[in-house]
Amino acid sequence: MQNSPTEYLKPRIVNVEVINPVRARVTLEPMERGFGFTLGNALRRVLLSSIPGYAITEVKIDGVVHEYSTLDGVQEDVVDILLNLKGVALKLHNKSETILTLNKTVEGPVTAADFETNHDAEIINPNHLIAHLTKGGKLNLEVKVEMGRGYQPVPARRKSNQEDKTLGFIMVDASFSPINKVSYFVESARVEQRTDLDKLIMDVETNGVIDAEQAIRDAARILMGQLSVFANLESALTEVEVKQAPQVDPVLLRPVDDLELTVRSANCLKAENIYYIGDLIQRSENELLKAPNL
Repeated sequence: MQNSPTEYLKPRIVNVEVINPVRARVTLEPMERGFGFTLGNALRRVLLSSIPGYAITEVKIDGVVHEYSTLDGVQEDVVDILLNLKGVALKLHNKSETILTLNKTVEGPVTAADFETNHDAEIINPNHLIAHLTKGGKLNLEVKVEMGRGYQPVPARRKSNQEDKTLGFIMVDASFSPINKVSYFVESARVEQRTDLDKLIMDVETNGVIDAEQAIRDAARILMGQLSVFANLESALTEVEVKQAPQVDPVLLRPVDDLELTVRSANCLKAENIYYIGDLIQRSENELLKAPNL
């Protein structure tokens, strides 16, 4: 129980319910009132945007110049093939990018299992459909798989990878996030006589590249890393240099009357708006000679 206003309850009961291989429901309780929504929303946003994953970013298909082409012997056009390739879930080991090839000449469906993988790449959903071949059809393609974070459309990636673009490859929008869906619920929890506590339930579904429980742990670590900066906040006041006004020679502030000029000369200077010695020294000799009656 809470002993002082500066102490906060921490979740003591953590239950992980595995619904299927790619979906799990995690329950944490008890939490102080309001913390369920605060942490649930923060975890959900991090899960959807910041968990790294892998995606096909470029595709090269034999006989295809652009994405609006068609292939003989293939039921789908190139646009449909590219859309289907985006749904392939992959995982790389010890690499941040690689090239995979697919060569199919047998009539029937073409699936992700037809990719020629090596020990560095793993296909998570081998039954994912890519295309259908009719009699005599063939499909030969290469794909570039990269590691990334979030969603990166082609225009944004084209600007940053202009020099690295491989000839013949078609760039595709890349969704690197391994998280398909996240939802959270907050219910009431009770500890002894306190009934105003929260219970947080996180429901996470992935594409199989990462399990839901590990995804929540990774999201929590990301949040902790970002918030640690605020926890270790130190005053970093820098001394502001005060600019001192330049020192002025007091002689320049003396009136021209102190120069013991004739009355006519003094009046002439004042007619030219010269009242102090500082005003006088700012005028050139030619300007003074042009002054009337001087």
